[in-house]
Amino acid sequence: MELKSELSKKYIAEALLYLMKKKDYHSITNKDITDKAGLSHITYYRHFKSKEEVIKYYLDEITQTFIEQKKVNYHPDHFEDYLIVLFTHLKEKEEIGLLLYKANLIYLIKDEFDKIFYDKAKNIKEQYHYYFVSGGLYNIYYNWLINGCKESPKEIADMFMNFY
Repeated sequence: MELKSELSKKYIAEALLYLMKKKDYHSITNKDITDKAGLSHITYYRHFKSKEEVIKYYLDEITQTFIEQKKVNYHPDHFEDYLIVLFTHLKEKEEIGLLLYKANLIYLIKDEFDKIFYDKAKNIKEQYHYYFVSGGLYNIYYNWLINGCKESPKEIADMFMNFY
């Protein structure tokens, strides 16, 4: 059973994403979010300092759910398989990517990539390697997203592997 505070955070995040579909991100107020979520301003400020922090929370949640459900982890020996699963997930979440792009918050996706890969580094050489991989993935994703995700996840994975 989820704690009330976790449910409150989810309601706030869902409310913000719903509102982002209806109006410009920068014009959404905290009152708009709490009204839509059916929660008080105090509850909002108990959990978040800003709308960006709400988005980060949401991205962390879907990333962790993805990792747990798909039981996927980056490993150089199975990189192409990982990429196909990753880009399939990103395609399923295309609407969120587009909302973040429209709000000039798409860099938060790169922050998620960096966090996932950076945690795997055991030394400075691996840190550089993982940032290289993360940056490449982000830029391929960004271009794919703004061009309408026309290629299949397999085609994107193949392209990335050719560059890599």
